[in-house]
Amino acid sequence: MTKTSALFQGLCLAAGLGLCPAAALAAEIPANSPAIHYEGRWQEEADGSRAAAQGAVYIKAAFTGTKVSVKLRDGNNRWLVTIDGQPAKKITAAKAGQPTLLAENLPAGSHALRLERATEGLYGISHFDGLITDSADLTDSAGSNSSPALKAASAKSAPSIRSQNSRLSTTKKLRLEFVGDSITAGFRNDGQKRGRNDADIEDGSMSFAPQLARRLGADYSVLAKSGEGVVHNWGAAWPDKGLHTEERYRWTFFGGAKVKGNTLWQSEKLPVDAVIIAMGTNDFSDKKRRPYHNEYVKAYLSLIRTVHAMNPQASILCLEPLPAMITPVAGLWIEEACRTAAAEGLPVSYLPLNSHGPLLAPEDFVGDGTHPTKAGSAKLADFLLSHVVSLPSVQACHPCFRLHQVRQDY
Repeated sequence: MTKTSALFQGLCLAAGLGLCPAAALAAEIPANSPAIHYEGRWQEEADGSRAAAQGAVYIKAAFTGTKVSVKLRDGNNRWLVTIDGQPAKKITAAKAGQPTLLAENLPAGSHALRLERATEGLYGISHFDGLITDSADLTDSAGSNSSPALKAASAKSAPSIRSQNSRLSTTKKLRLEFVGDSITAGFRNDGQKRGRNDADIEDGSMSFAPQLARRLGADYSVLAKSGEGVVHNWGAAWPDKGLHTEERYRWTFFGGAKVKGNTLWQSEKLPVDAVIIAMGTNDFSDKKRRPYHNEYVKAYLSLIRTVHAMNPQASILCLEPLPAMITPVAGLWIEEACRTAAAEGLPVSYLPLNSHGPLLAPEDFVGDGTHPTKAGSAKLADFLLSHVVSLPSVQACHPCFRLHQVRQDY
C-alpha cells in the first residue's frame, strides 16, 4: 500500500467508515482543469465541459496510475487513444452516463495520454467532461472532495494529473491550421467501404494535414468537411445556396450559425503560425458545370481575407486541388486569387501540386482517384514539408528551424 493510500484508509477509519473501497481513491479530473491541454477548436461550456465539432481535435494530459477513463458524451464519433506514444487504438464513447475506458493494466507510474477525434465535424458535437484515473494520488484541481479531511490529505498528495501547460508555455511550439474538404478530413482512409461505414473508416489523424504537422513536431487544428467547396458543394444544385468554407471558417463548430449553441471562434485563444488551404476539388467535380471565373476568384479571395483577418500573424499557403483529374483551370483561378490578395499586402502564396505531372499515382488513392490512402497522404505531406518550413511566419517564429530538425515519429 502506498503512503497516500494508507493515509486515505486511515482517514476513513478515523471517520468510522471502515476501509474505503478502491473506487473511493479514484481521481476525477474535470474538463476545465489546467492539467488538460486542448488543441483544435474546443468550445468551453457553461458547466465547465468542452465541446467540439471539428475533426482531429485532441487533448493531452499526463497521469499517474494503472487505468484511465474519459467522461465523453458522443453518440457518433470515433476517437483515437494513445498511451505513452504507443500505436493508437480507435474507440467509440460508452453509453450515456457511463465512463469510457481508455486503458487499464498499465505499469504503475506516470503515463502520457493523447485522445484525438478521428471523424470530421459533420458527425456531430462531442462533449468532453473530464478524465478518471485509478490513482490513489488525487488531483489537486478536481475539487470534488466534500470532506475537509480528504481535502487536507489531497493537498499533501501528488496530483494524479500533471499539467503540461507550464512546459508548453515556456517553449513556443509551432501550430498549423488546415482548411479543406474530405481529402483533408481523411475520408475512407482507414478501411474498405462496406455499406454505410464511412465513419468507421475515417481517420483524420492520418490525412496529409496531421501527418505534415507531426513531421514538424507541430500542434494542429483541422477544419475539414467532406463535400464542401468554396462556391459549390458536392452534389448541390446550381446555384448552390448552402454553407461554404468562408462562412463556416468563422465558427467554432463546422456548421456555422445553423448549429445550435455554436459560437464565433476566438482565434487569439489558440493562435496559429500558418494556415494551409486545400480547397477546390468539389467546386470542379461536376462534369456538367463548373463555377464562373469571376464568381470563383471573388469567393476564394474572400476566404483568404477572412482567414487573414482572424490570423493576421500567419502566412497562408493555398494548394492546387490534389486530384489530377481536376481541370488545371482550378489552380489558375486559385493562383489569381492569391496574386490579388498578395497585392493587397496579405501574406499569401500559391503552390501547384501537379505542374510536373500527377503528384500521386493511382495506387496512392483509395480507388476513386480523389481520396488518398494514408500512404498517399504521407507523400503529399513530404512534398509540402519544405514549402511550409520556408513560410515567413514559420521562420519568424522558429528562425533556426531547418529540415534536419523534422521529427520522424509518425
